[in-house]
Amino acid sequence: MKASHIIIIMIFALAFVGGAAYWLSLPQPVDEVSLRVYSDPMTENLLLAIESGVYSDFSRDFDDAMKNALNQTGFQQLRLEFDSKIGDYINGSKTFIKGERIREYIIAYYKANYTNEPAGVTVKVVFTSGNGPAKITGLWFSSPKLAS
Repeated sequence: MKASHIIIIMIFALAFVGGAAYWLSLPQPVDEVSLRVYSDPMTENLLLAIESGVYSDFSRDFDDAMKNALNQTGFQQLRLEFDSKIGDYINGSKTFIKGERIREYIIAYYKANYTNEPAGVTVKVVFTSGNGPAKITGLWFSSPKLAS
């Protein structure tokens, strides 16, 4: 085989690998019914635990990395910020928006209602999708009042 043919094959191989890596970084569809079997109760638990102030309830579904990232002190700061900016979670008010997969993570998006946030709060919960039971490995809250 000529050197030019080898170079062309290598260019195509690199383009394929690069394209595959890019494709894997894009959101992929997920079976939302299966996702909601675990994401709905885990997310409701998070929201209620913030209200009750019980860190062990809040973190019960976290993976180890998440427990290290959001410890008891961080939890208390989160509670204070919620109390001062958005008020109280309206029990059972979360609604599922969508689910997606990015690489090995499955993400569930919800809208939750709070007493002092008319626009609602978007809740993004990231789950690991390994062989064992799903664990929470990421958590974000966004709303106009939280952004201010």
